[in-house]
Amino acid sequence: METHESFELDALVSMGLTGLAAGASDMDHLDGRSAAFNYIRVANLVESYVKTGKAQLPLLDWGCGYGQVSWLLKRRGLTVTSCDVEERPARRSIEILNQIEVRYLRDPVQLPYERETFGGVLSVGVLEHVADMKQSMLEVSRVLKPDGIFFVFMLPNRFSWAEFIADVRHRSAHPIKYTPRDIEKLFDESFVIEKLWRRNFLPRNLGGLSLGIKSAYGRYYREIESLDRVLANVPPTSIVSGVIELIARKI
Repeated sequence: METHESFELDALVSMGLTGLAAGASDMDHLDGRSAAFNYIRVANLVESYVKTGKAQLPLLDWGCGYGQVSWLLKRRGLTVTSCDVEERPARRSIEILNQIEVRYLRDPVQLPYERETFGGVLSVGVLEHVADMKQSMLEVSRVLKPDGIFFVFMLPNRFSWAEFIADVRHRSAHPIKYTPRDIEKLFDESFVIEKLWRRNFLPRNLGGLSLGIKSAYGRYYREIESLDRVLANVPPTSIVSGVIELIARKI
């Protein structure tokens, strides 16, 4: 019998391949199992916070992109609102994701929601791309309920070996990169950081490599995740891991 995880992995990879075939240039984060599992990991962690009462509903998938995390969270029975500043035409060719309602924002910073609307806000590869970091942080705080949770995933690490190679190859999508100290300064006004960790010492996306290599690599996604959980959080490999992630609570 096919497991939920296997179904979700196959569906996510299919979304990525469909998007690429439709002309998307930013879906190589979904075209292999290792890359796709990164999003299942995110959804599982958020679900655990909600189910154990550490976070409230509803959730805001802020900068949802194609909507794959919203889809995963909805599959887990969570209430999710999805928004973004940019509509991606290739999304229309992905039937599953095209069924998710996304609100496209007129303003890149101001959120069209009332104060204290959400129990949790997700940034999955979003925070490092905002036009006005300080104002965006204030907006996230404004729409969060008291003690609301800000989930931040996939912030690029300034000392990442993979980011260094991407910069050398002129393939990096992250003009701004962070250290834990940078993050502490960024969050010190409206949030308290409850947990901070690193991930992706072992690469996930394999950008620029063939689909065959990505497919072969993706067969070992569980082993990669288990090994990465250790290597990404033990010096010296932790220092050069790909991303920093955190959970912060509204003050």
